Amino acid sequence: MKPNPRNTYKRLNAETAISEASPIDLIVMVYGAILDNLRLAQKAIEEGRDESVYVAKAIDLIQRGLSAALDFEHGGDISRNLSALYDWALREILQARLKKNALLLTGVIEVFRNLESAWLEIRELRATTSSETKGEQAVERGTLHAGK
Repeated sequence: MKPNPRNTYKRLNAETAISEASPIDLIVMVYGAILDNLRLAQKAIEEGRDESVYVAKAIDLIQRGLSAALDFEHGGDISRNLSALYDWALREILQARLKKNALLLTGVIEVFRNLESAWLEIRELRATTSSETKGEQAVERGTLHAGK
Protein backbone atom coordinates (compact mmCIF):
# COMPACT_ATOMS: atom_id res chain seq x y z
CA MET A 1 0.00 0.00 0.00
CA LYS A 2 1.33 3.41 -1.01
CA PRO A 3 1.73 6.03 1.77
CA ASN A 4 -0.65 8.95 1.66
CA PRO A 5 1.37 12.14 0.89
CA ARG A 6 -1.01 14.25 2.97
CA ASN A 7 -0.46 12.06 6.06
CA THR A 8 3.29 12.05 5.47
CA TYR A 9 3.30 15.85 5.28
CA LYS A 10 1.21 16.16 8.46
CA ARG A 11 3.52 13.76 10.32
CA LEU A 12 6.67 15.56 9.18
CA ASN A 13 5.13 18.93 10.03
CA ALA A 14 4.30 17.69 13.55
CA GLU A 15 7.77 16.19 14.00
CA THR A 16 9.38 19.47 12.92
CA ALA A 17 7.21 21.48 15.30
CA ILE A 18 8.17 19.20 18.18
CA SER A 19 11.88 19.17 17.41
CA GLU A 20 12.00 22.97 17.19
CA ALA A 21 9.79 23.66 20.22
CA SER A 22 10.97 25.11 23.49
CA PRO A 23 10.22 23.19 26.71
CA ILE A 24 7.28 25.51 27.40
CA ASP A 25 5.96 25.02 23.87
CA LEU A 26 6.14 21.25 24.38
CA ILE A 27 4.15 21.49 27.60
CA VAL A 28 1.52 23.62 25.86
CA MET A 29 1.37 21.07 23.01
CA VAL A 30 0.85 18.23 25.48
CA TYR A 31 -1.94 20.08 27.28
CA GLY A 32 -3.57 20.85 23.92
CA ALA A 33 -3.39 17.21 22.84
CA ILE A 34 -4.83 16.06 26.19
CA LEU A 35 -7.69 18.53 25.86
CA ASP A 36 -8.41 17.45 22.29
CA ASN A 37 -8.55 13.79 23.31
CA LEU A 38 -10.68 14.47 26.39
CA ARG A 39 -13.18 16.45 24.31
CA LEU A 40 -13.30 13.68 21.71
CA ALA A 41 -13.78 11.08 24.47
CA GLN A 42 -16.54 13.17 26.00
CA LYS A 43 -18.32 13.51 22.66
CA ALA A 44 -17.93 9.78 21.94
CA ILE A 45 -19.44 8.86 25.32
CA GLU A 46 -22.33 11.28 24.76
CA GLU A 47 -22.99 9.71 21.36
CA GLY A 48 -22.65 6.14 22.62
CA ARG A 49 -19.51 5.50 20.56
CA ASP A 50 -16.26 3.87 21.64
CA GLU A 51 -14.13 6.39 23.52
CA SER A 52 -11.28 4.03 24.41
CA VAL A 53 -8.77 5.35 21.86
CA TYR A 54 -9.19 8.95 23.07
CA VAL A 55 -9.10 7.95 26.74
CA ALA A 56 -5.95 5.87 26.17
CA LYS A 57 -4.23 8.77 24.39
CA ALA A 58 -5.17 11.26 27.12
CA ILE A 59 -3.96 8.91 29.85
CA ASP A 60 -0.71 8.23 28.00
CA LEU A 61 -0.07 11.95 27.54
CA ILE A 62 -0.72 12.65 31.22
CA GLN A 63 1.49 9.79 32.40
CA ARG A 64 4.33 9.99 29.88
CA GLY A 65 4.11 13.64 28.85
CA LEU A 66 3.37 15.38 32.14
CA SER A 67 3.81 13.15 35.20
CA ALA A 68 7.09 11.67 33.97
CA ALA A 69 8.49 15.16 33.38
CA LEU A 70 7.91 16.38 36.93
CA ASP A 71 11.11 17.24 38.78
CA PHE A 72 10.40 16.56 42.44
CA GLU A 73 13.93 17.48 43.53
CA HIS A 74 13.80 21.01 42.13
CA GLY A 75 10.06 21.47 41.73
CA GLY A 76 9.14 21.05 45.39
CA ASP A 77 5.51 21.73 46.26
CA ILE A 78 4.61 22.64 42.69
CA SER A 79 5.70 19.22 41.41
CA ARG A 80 3.94 17.43 44.27
CA ASN A 81 0.73 19.40 43.70
CA LEU A 82 0.79 18.79 39.94
CA SER A 83 1.43 15.09 40.56
CA ALA A 84 -1.61 14.90 42.85
CA LEU A 85 -3.67 16.79 40.28
CA TYR A 86 -2.61 14.44 37.48
CA ASP A 87 -3.44 11.42 39.66
CA TRP A 88 -6.89 12.87 40.34
CA ALA A 89 -7.39 13.51 36.61
CA LEU A 90 -6.43 9.93 35.76
CA ARG A 91 -8.95 8.58 38.29
CA GLU A 92 -11.70 10.83 36.94
CA ILE A 93 -10.97 9.84 33.34
CA LEU A 94 -11.09 6.15 34.23
CA GLN A 95 -14.32 6.64 36.18
CA ALA A 96 -15.87 8.47 33.22
CA ARG A 97 -14.94 5.58 30.97
CA LEU A 98 -16.14 2.87 33.35
CA LYS A 99 -19.44 4.63 34.08
CA LYS A 100 -19.84 5.94 30.51
CA ASN A 101 -20.42 9.35 32.11
CA ALA A 102 -19.23 12.24 29.93
CA LEU A 103 -19.95 14.77 32.68
CA LEU A 104 -17.10 13.38 34.76
CA LEU A 105 -14.70 14.65 32.10
CA THR A 106 -15.98 18.23 32.37
CA GLY A 107 -14.03 18.97 35.55
CA VAL A 108 -10.85 17.42 34.15
CA ILE A 109 -11.19 19.43 30.95
CA GLU A 110 -11.69 22.63 32.96
CA VAL A 111 -8.60 22.00 35.11
CA PHE A 112 -6.42 21.18 32.11
CA ARG A 113 -7.73 24.20 30.22
CA ASN A 114 -6.72 26.40 33.17
CA LEU A 115 -3.28 24.78 33.32
CA GLU A 116 -2.82 25.27 29.58
CA SER A 117 -3.82 28.93 29.94
CA ALA A 118 -1.30 29.40 32.74
CA TRP A 119 1.50 27.94 30.58
CA LEU A 120 0.45 30.13 27.65
CA GLU A 121 0.69 33.14 29.94
CA ILE A 122 4.13 32.04 31.17
CA ARG A 123 5.26 31.64 27.57
CA GLU A 124 4.01 35.12 26.72
CA LEU A 125 5.71 36.66 29.76
CA ARG A 126 8.98 34.94 28.90
CA ALA A 127 8.76 36.12 25.30
CA THR A 128 8.10 39.70 26.44
CA THR A 129 10.91 39.57 28.99
CA SER A 130 13.27 38.04 26.42
CA SER A 131 12.43 40.74 23.87
CA GLU A 132 12.95 43.49 26.43
CA THR A 133 16.27 41.99 27.52
CA LYS A 134 17.47 41.70 23.92
CA GLY A 135 16.47 45.31 23.32
CA GLU A 136 18.30 46.47 26.44
CA GLN A 137 21.40 44.53 25.40
CA ALA A 138 21.29 46.09 21.93
CA VAL A 139 21.03 49.59 23.46
CA GLU A 140 23.96 48.81 25.77
CA ARG A 141 26.06 47.67 22.77
CA GLY A 142 25.02 50.75 20.84
CA THR A 143 23.41 48.72 18.05
CA LEU A 144 19.95 50.12 18.65
CA HIS A 145 19.33 53.83 18.83
CA ALA A 146 16.27 55.40 20.38
CA GLY A 147 13.98 57.06 17.91
CA LYS A 148 15.27 55.16 14.88
